[in-house]
Amino acid sequence: MRYFSYNEYDENGGHVVTLSEEEIHKEYYPYWYGKMCNKFGKDHVDKNYSFEDCLDDWQVVHWAWEVKE
Repeated sequence: MRYFSYNEYDENGGHVVTLSEEEIHKEYYPYWYGKMCNKFGKDHVDKNYSFEDCLDDWQVVHWAWEVKE
């Protein structure tokens, strides 16, 4: 299992959040998949995209990095 971290900031400063790819799949993939289907159509998304594409987008949006053990 892979893990990814990103910085999260609030009024008290910042801290690093770490999520597993399973957590990202559960929490972000349904949102991402729905938006992709709205934009490109379900058939196109199912044929051309995978969770790895979602994970790449999630990393860009969150400025995240993979945590190497």
